[in-house]
Amino acid sequence: MPQRRILLAAYFYPPCTDTGAHRPAAMAKYLRRLGHDVTVLTTSAYGELPGDAAGPVVRTADAQLWRARLRGARTVGSLYDSDTYGNRPHPLSKVIVPEPLALAWTPFAVRAALRLHRARPFDAVITTSPPESIHAVGRALQRRGAAWVADVRDAWNFEPLRPPFPTRLQRRLDERLERSLLGAADAVVCVSEPAAADLRARGIADPALVANAADPELLDAADPGSVAELLDSERTSLVYTGRFGSYGRDPRPLARGLRLLAEREPEAAAKLELVIAGPLTQEEAQLFAGDFGPARVRHVGALDRGRALALQRAADALLLVAQPRRSQLANFKLFEYLAAGPPVLALAAGTEAGRIVAEAGGEAVRADDPEAIAAALERTARGELEPFGAEVRERYSYPGAAERMARVVEDAITRRG
Repeated sequence: MPQRRILLAAYFYPPCTDTGAHRPAAMAKYLRRLGHDVTVLTTSAYGELPGDAAGPVVRTADAQLWRARLRGARTVGSLYDSDTYGNRPHPLSKVIVPEPLALAWTPFAVRAALRLHRARPFDAVITTSPPESIHAVGRALQRRGAAWVADVRDAWNFEPLRPPFPTRLQRRLDERLERSLLGAADAVVCVSEPAAADLRARGIADPALVANAADPELLDAADPGSVAELLDSERTSLVYTGRFGSYGRDPRPLARGLRLLAEREPEAAAKLELVIAGPLTQEEAQLFAGDFGPARVRHVGALDRGRALALQRAADALLLVAQPRRSQLANFKLFEYLAAGPPVLALAAGTEAGRIVAEAGGEAVRADDPEAIAAALERTARGELEPFGAEVRERYSYPGAAERMARVVEDAITRRG
């Protein structure tokens, strides 16, 4: 394919440690490896990196950063900067459509994108959401000749993570924005098939599927021996990395399944430890502080990305949780799990994550069925789960995902021409 000049607009980008930053960072890296000239446009709220100028990475003003500095902080905090977090939405999320960043950051991003385009025009712009308002950047550059690809990581109005707006007028405006923006893009990309199918069914777009993936270089650099002290060598260590979240990853059935295992199969339970590496809400911390004996639950806190990847490689098995009420859920960690090496216990039947695991030859059970969870935990404790093969790891690797994205970009340029 021809080498293209591409603007990648992403609100979440390193040094932000949230999982939303991983896909844009990997896409920028591997699109550049394919020979494309990629400029990243993001916020200054999370700080800067030494290599920004060489990237290049352009960071814009952000009202969230101004508010943080009024409180004495230098940057906005990421979810994984602490061992605890809260799920309470920002008060303005009930007021501003589609979300508060439409006023706090997007106007600065649009202005910066237009300035960059005037100085040296882009062949294409990729806007990756959430936040949904970021797609205004793509629309602005499209009107000035650039092909526009809208990359939808979380669906907008299909099984949304955002709380519903309180008024009918706001809900109608939100739906109209989704239809007008995504419908105008030269190409739309979704990371899961249920989200893509929803856009097709509503006649908004015909998205391409470019799933999330794992960065093989980051995994290869993660040393399992560096986290050996976090695991009990006398037990089967079932590791969960990241946060559970509030919608689609409810840990209560997991806790109930673990107690059922302890009651019914104490011998198997005595062989098992559940290791949670990531922030917990106050309620989640209380849930896992209970007595699961003879099984064991350990919370090792939020780890930096390198140590989390090392822990995934060091584990005896890896735990995935995705409730069927959110069918589009394909946890970002799933693809790291597939590449890490250990077998995966997928409490994910009825979701996109469960489909991927089953398609790869693994087993998925429902995350809301404590009986099935207890049985799956017993199989895990007894070492009956099988790891995935090298071909699965290769299929969900970011070099391949970047090639698929590059083809979508080229198709969008062709349509635009």
